[in-house]
Amino acid sequence: MDNFRIFTTMRYDPTLMTAPDLGFTNVGWNQNPSPFYMLNLHRDRMLRAATYWGWTAAIKAISGDEGLQKLERFLRGIIREIGHGPHRLMITLASDGTLDHQTSPVPETHLNNLLPEKLPSPDTRSSPQVGTYKIPTGSPVYDVYLDNQETTPSEFTHHKTTFRDMYNEARKRAQIKLGEDKEVLLVNNEGHVMEGSIATPYFWRDGRWVTPPIAKDFNGTQSSGGNDGVTRRWALERYFRLSQQNAPSSTFKVTMDAIYSAQNTIKEDLGLSKIKVIHNQNYKRHGLKSYVSILNRYGFQPTKPGPYFHIDRVKQHGILPEGLKGALGGTIHKERVLVKKAAPGDGDGDGDGDQTTEITAEDQQNDSMYICEISIGEPAQKLLVDFDTGSADTWGKSAHSDHNAYDPKKSKSFKKLPGKTWTIQYGDGSTASGSCVSDTLVLGNLSIKNQTIECAAKLSKQFSQGTSDGLLGLAWGKINTVTDSGEADPQATPVENMIKQDDIPKEAELFTSAFYSTRDKDADSFYTFGFIDQDLVKKSGQEISWTKIDNSQGFWSFPSESVSIKGESIDLSGNTAIADTGTTLALMSDEVVEKLYHHIPGATYDILNQGYIFPVGVKPEDIPEIKVAVGDKQYVIQKEDIAFALTDDKKSWFGGIQSRGEMPFDILGDTFLKSVYAVWDQGHKRLGLVPKIQDTQNFDPPPDDSGSDGGEKAIITSVQLLADDIV
Repeated sequence: MDNFRIFTTMRYDPTLMTAPDLGFTNVGWNQNPSPFYMLNLHRDRMLRAATYWGWTAAIKAISGDEGLQKLERFLRGIIREIGHGPHRLMITLASDGTLDHQTSPVPETHLNNLLPEKLPSPDTRSSPQVGTYKIPTGSPVYDVYLDNQETTPSEFTHHKTTFRDMYNEARKRAQIKLGEDKEVLLVNNEGHVMEGSIATPYFWRDGRWVTPPIAKDFNGTQSSGGNDGVTRRWALERYFRLSQQNAPSSTFKVTMDAIYSAQNTIKEDLGLSKIKVIHNQNYKRHGLKSYVSILNRYGFQPTKPGPYFHIDRVKQHGILPEGLKGALGGTIHKERVLVKKAAPGDGDGDGDGDQTTEITAEDQQNDSMYICEISIGEPAQKLLVDFDTGSADTWGKSAHSDHNAYDPKKSKSFKKLPGKTWTIQYGDGSTASGSCVSDTLVLGNLSIKNQTIECAAKLSKQFSQGTSDGLLGLAWGKINTVTDSGEADPQATPVENMIKQDDIPKEAELFTSAFYSTRDKDADSFYTFGFIDQDLVKKSGQEISWTKIDNSQGFWSFPSESVSIKGESIDLSGNTAIADTGTTLALMSDEVVEKLYHHIPGATYDILNQGYIFPVGVKPEDIPEIKVAVGDKQYVIQKEDIAFALTDDKKSWFGGIQSRGEMPFDILGDTFLKSVYAVWDQGHKRLGLVPKIQDTQNFDPPPDDSGSDGGEKAIITSVQLLADDIV
């Protein structure tokens, strides 16, 4: 790129001439006195840029004392044309050494704002008086946005040139118009703030002001990638309490007050509210059944012995004459099938001498621990569904006496989507399928128009017998199962549609989740869309820690390269994990799981339960502390959630952390997610967490435990739940 010029923008202000007489000290060039604000630093900045590009003529034009004097003479020629009021001077330097300029008048300001001797804390009320310290006066309050796209640092972000596309595009994405009191902060590929599109940002952290780091010379590695700014250099040289800090991507901190302020406005303007999470009264905890459900959902092969595993079975599609077990004609193919070992003489052989039988709905957990209310259509049809970050399908059950049903024909806002169908199929052969329509979806008073709704015309028992009326997918749309005339045609998820349709502003392209155990009677689980619960973040005593997400496979995937058990660190270099609200347990490598239960008195691997169990007499203080890394930070898993469910004999706990088998990544389900408040920032492809540990760890059997002594309870349908206003 050759067609650009180096430039700098400085202030011309006659009042700067009075700075020495008014007691301003340590003001560098302006001690002369001079009406040109920090002229020598502006010259130095342009000289560094010219040197970087090897512009010999430009270097010669402004180098040394002679070059500085030449630049000052050029500026004095300009002010003779514009008069003596304060002006903004844009000075450009071409590769051949020629100088040019543009000018515009600017408002008058107090010298305290130009040459402050102290930067007060944000809660200090400033005044324009000239006293012991020259403190800046109050300034307009700006709305500050984070750019929702990353900017790759380059020589054009380090040096100031007339090539400004990256800044213009960031302002365009933030919808900032010329003259508005708004600014957008550019973010680099590591999740660090680089700079503002037109301003230098400073953040108040740990009792001092900090600014994103810059390098004197561009090399692409030693800075955030931001501009080699004049005022930032001047401030860093003069304020010993001002420093350069670069938060790692997992602890990315941008003054959350600005973000919270913007989100509060959004929340009020749009009437957003929390979505209450209902603890499903029909849900019965069962360790083995929950593990089988995950085997079925993810299709992995266990590495630990037990009744359930996958086999490759040959199937033939063709005509099945009466009296024959096998089909005639058609194609032959292999299918991976989830099976269980059968009693002798019961079932089919798998080719290795073992008798197996395909699993049924009764073998696994088919209900959801948490369900939430949504509305579809106009007038609203209410459903109770499972919010699932491990799925990208949003579907509802059709007419059924025990369920709330979505009937498109009863909605004025629905549209047909001819040719579009969907199918979900798991390793046990269970399926859900049907056609698709478009309609208005409402989540916590947030309306999402033109949302693809998958209508379940066919449901196998594994899908139909649960309490929920369907599912709302919160993964990434690339794994959506919709097809159009047989060809893959993934549909946007509700959150993707919120973003695409500007239902939520740029700074709020997120949702959050807070889950509590049924043991925690005074705590209400919830989701939010478009805003963060500030009170819960502040209660944690920590700032949100951010980790970049890899969504290439459609999941909320991130590095999880260490675990700490009882203070002992385990290095898991290269390990990844996904966060999944649709999975009850946490599944980790055999190495980690074995070490965890090694430290629990009486813990053992039980083949019949296909998982680790430990005696009910174990107390919370007997459970070792386990911390799991999400990005660069580790989070404690609550001890009470390691005691997941009683075994059938009520003598042992089935552990909440189990083996991931041959899967190449961990799954951090509800066992982990109940220990954190999670911010799923889809717009910035990152996951934010703060700890959320209950003060008291309770090992009493939870009321939803299938092994508890609460007695049998009548099944409550989703229709009754809504009718009784339990939501």
